Amino acid sequence: MSESFRLMLRALPDFPEELPEFDPETAPTDPVELFTDWLEAAVVRGIRQPHAFSLATTDAAGLVSSRMLILKDIGDDGWWFATSRLSRKGRELEQNTAVALNFFWAELGRQVRVTGDAVKLSDEVSAADWEARPSADGRSNPSWQVYAVRPREIEFWQARHDRNHIRHRYDF
Repeated sequence: MSESFRLMLRALPDFPEELPEFDPETAPTDPVELFTDWLEAAVVRGIRQPHAFSLATTDAAGLVSSRMLILKDIGDDGWWFATSRLSRKGRELEQNTAVALNFFWAELGRQVRVTGDAVKLSDEVSAADWEARPSADGRSNPSWQVYAVRPREIEFWQARHDRNHIRHRYDF
C-alpha cells in the first residue's frame, strides 16, 4: 500500500486513556474465575457482546479459518460453543479438533486466548441449546452440535500505554 495508508494506520488510536490495572501476582489460580471477573468488567462497562469470540479452526490441509461466535457456558468439560456439524467449521472440527478462541475487549485493553481441543457434547445438551435459541420454533435440528473446548493453554493479556503489555498464562 501507499505510505499515506501506512501512516494513517499508525495514527489510529489504540486504547482508551484509562486502562484497568492487572497484577498477575494476585490472579486467582482458577482461570475461569479470572475470566468471569474480566467478562463481568466488560458487562459493567457496557461492551456489546462481551461473550463474543473469534474461533479459529483448520481443515485437513492445515488451512486456517476464523469466525465470530458466542460463548454458551464454561463447565468442567470446557468452554462451550455451538454450530451446525454441516457448516464449514463443523466439517473442519471433524477433521481437526484443535481450536483457538480469542475474546477481545478493546475498551478495556484486554483479550483472553484459549487453545485446546473441541469435543462434542451429548445430543441432549445440543438439543437443549437449539431449543433455547431465541428463534427456536419447536422444530429440532439434528445437525446442531454443542462443543466444549478442553484448554491446553489460557492466556490473559492486558494492554499498557507504555507497550509493556501484561501476559498471564495458565498451562494444562
